Amino acid sequence: MELLIIKNHLAMANLSENRLNVVLDPAVLTTALTALNDFMAALPEGALNDDQRRRYTGMDVDNRVFVEIVLNVLRGSGASVLPATFQLNTLQNDYDLFEQIQTVSERTKALQRKLDDLARIAAHEAYTYALAIYTIYEAMSKAGSEDARAGYELMRERFTGQGGSRQPDPSEEGM
Repeated sequence: MELLIIKNHLAMANLSENRLNVVLDPAVLTTALTALNDFMAALPEGALNDDQRRRYTGMDVDNRVFVEIVLNVLRGSGASVLPATFQLNTLQNDYDLFEQIQTVSERTKALQRKLDDLARIAAHEAYTYALAIYTIYEAMSKAGSEDARAGYELMRERFTGQGGSRQPDPSEEGM
């Protein structure tokens, strides 16, 4: 009976599908973290509070087109129309920085999505594998194996206070 339970649980866990049986090369991880730290350090200072995040204007398509039109106008008649304090380079630098950040942001969003997916796969596989091992220890402990009992008792802490009989829902009574 115990072996049947173990066999059924292992089949449900699908331990044969281990998509990520790897770890990152420590040198690659160090290089990536160093590059990220260097990039963060190279970014200009700038942080917003919650109110500013709500109030500051974003750059949608219409705003982007408008900024590009203004840049073109400034390249033409800007020097003769605007006071000297309005510099083409000021607007151009802000716009260029926005474009650079957008390029990096698109890549980091793709990277974040991949990291999230890989983390979820690794977590799922680690937990499923650990659960299968726990099930074997549980079955062996219940079958009287002293070698399995201590490990089972230690692992069983994860499930303490969970499960058991469910209290009846008052709305279900009399159904």
